[in-house]
Amino acid sequence: MTNLIEKSLLLGFGIFTLTIFASIIIPFLGKIADFNQNGRNDLETYMSFINEIDQGIQYVIQNQDEVYLKIINYPSEINTTFYANIAKYEFFIEEQLCVKIEEYNEFFINSYYHQIPPGAFLLSISCYLSLIKVNISKIN
Repeated sequence: MTNLIEKSLLLGFGIFTLTIFASIIIPFLGKIADFNQNGRNDLETYMSFINEIDQGIQYVIQNQDEVYLKIINYPSEINTTFYANIAKYEFFIEEQLCVKIEEYNEFFINSYYHQIPPGAFLLSISCYLSLIKVNISKIN
């Protein structure tokens, strides 16, 4: 009989310990999931921004007499640089610096867009004397 009581007490204590452990760890699991989701959303936002600029550059390369105009949402904490035949994008994902470099057959007029606050901007891409000019200007 005492053997049965000892087993039930051990089982009860094990369930009690697991309940305490679960109540401590579950809130942190939610925060970890939210943190991972935010990093994924940031990456999608950055890639969407880079793709919009890339589409504009490709359009101007194919149609050099036309100007590409589009209103874009500039994401937070991304530095964009255009020089030589390279478009360079620097941004942070989960406190890690990520750099994406796109190379083109045409050359750019050097332009730098660093520490720009997020918001709506006008993207203007045109071609001057076989050089591509990318201009990102704030909409008032």
